Amino acid sequence: MADEITIVECAPRDGMRLGKGDISLEEKASFIDELSLTGIKKIEAVSFVHPRLIPRIGDAEDVMKLIQKRSGTSYIGVTPSEVACRRAMLTNIDDILVLVAASEVFNQVALGYSLREMINKVLPSIINVALSKRKNIRTYILTSFGCPYEGNVPVRQVEELVSKLDFMKVSEISLVDSTGMATPVLVRELLSILCKMDLNAGLAVHFHDTRGMGMANAMAAFEAGIKIFDTAVGGMSTLPFGAPEQQVSKWNIPTEDLVNMFESMGIETGIDLDRLLCCVSMAEEMAGKQLSGHILRAGPTHRVFQPPQRLKLG
Repeated sequence: MADEITIVECAPRDGMRLGKGDISLEEKASFIDELSLTGIKKIEAVSFVHPRLIPRIGDAEDVMKLIQKRSGTSYIGVTPSEVACRRAMLTNIDDILVLVAASEVFNQVALGYSLREMINKVLPSIINVALSKRKNIRTYILTSFGCPYEGNVPVRQVEELVSKLDFMKVSEISLVDSTGMATPVLVRELLSILCKMDLNAGLAVHFHDTRGMGMANAMAAFEAGIKIFDTAVGGMSTLPFGAPEQQVSKWNIPTEDLVNMFESMGIETGIDLDRLLCCVSMAEEMAGKQLSGHILRAGPTHRVFQPPQRLKLG
């Protein structure tokens, strides 16, 4: 039976800024290789953001040289500019990831351009390069469920942006809850509209667990018809692009928590959970701290424990 949902693993791209010391090239490549062995089919492996801006993830080309690419797994690289995309085209990356925000202010804060400039200038230049090399294009729509600077983002605004991106021939659109403002009610409202659109692009969701509603929002998205989920093992992630500083300990939904939830409901993910938990241990070692996922310590739902010896009271 075909897998009912697809996981897009974001930890290699999103979590490498954690930890007290630098993470070696060998550690990064080994981590990605182990993730590919779990059955995960899409991995956001590297970022081609200019090394001067984020030095700790400025080694994308070297990481791509070291990984052992697995057939059937797509390796994705973030390309926020045409220059970044041209760098990516010189590697063996499979897909690229571009960024745009649904709110005007967040575009300017996070990406340095207005929404109009993003749609009319920045994204077309990146997409044209990628299409010329026959690469698939994944797109994040940041602030899809609300903006920390503008507040509510109208559903119609997100709908129009999805339509424009689909026309630009992107292959997948991920709706990002940038600072954890989504609620299950809002998720159902937006996705009930988007899932009825006649799109060529696939729809995905990327929830942040900032306010503890990540899993509830994921379940609401699944019930609305979404089958593609962005997650990170252990919840391994850092402050999202453009987000204000918030005193929270976690961002991304832990991959293992979502896989455990779906598998315990009889929903196929195609992922080996035991092997995935080994990747969580690797993530914690690289991060230098305990991460926010539950299943590494609590165990999968199907695990049966031996009862304690019966005590007689009195």
